[in-house]
Amino acid sequence: METGSLRKRRWFWPWQDEQEEAWLESMAGEGWRLSSVGLLGVYDFYASEPERVVYRLDYMPTKSMKEFGEYQQMFVDAGWTYVGEMSNWRYWCKVMEPGESDDIFTDRESKARKYRRVLAFLVLIFILLLVLGNSLFLNPAGARFEGVGTFFRLIQLIYLALYVLYIYIFVRLMLRIRELKRH
Repeated sequence: METGSLRKRRWFWPWQDEQEEAWLESMAGEGWRLSSVGLLGVYDFYASEPERVVYRLDYMPTKSMKEFGEYQQMFVDAGWTYVGEMSNWRYWCKVMEPGESDDIFTDRESKARKYRRVLAFLVLIFILLLVLGNSLFLNPAGARFEGVGTFFRLIQLIYLALYVLYIYIFVRLMLRIRELKRH
């Protein structure tokens, strides 16, 4: 068994949660259990005995500590351990025993609701980007000053790239939801 800790950086998109879960499970199989997760794909692991640990992710914004406590208790009652959270993505793990269910969702519809929650949050962020970006596109006040116009064009390009990225993410999430509904 290895000793110590390990930090890895890895990026997953919201529709790639199953790939992220599989990667975390493979890390546990190699003797590295997830201890915490941070922003921008930072994962901290601690050394352990290699074992079959199942990881599941759920996207669940909670409005209060009471609401989070009730949410967490539901998983704990089902034998899951809370590992941590990154931007409302909740990380759960469970050492699998024969005959136990390895999923936190009871059906495809509940899994699709997870992606709808992600989509709803991203729509809010996108609207904010549109409002902020609207002033850049309609009234670039700084464009009158020498050299500042180039800066505003750069900001406009960044906003356009963000718009395209968000639209791509929306489409991928909607396709994932549709895939779950079909099966």
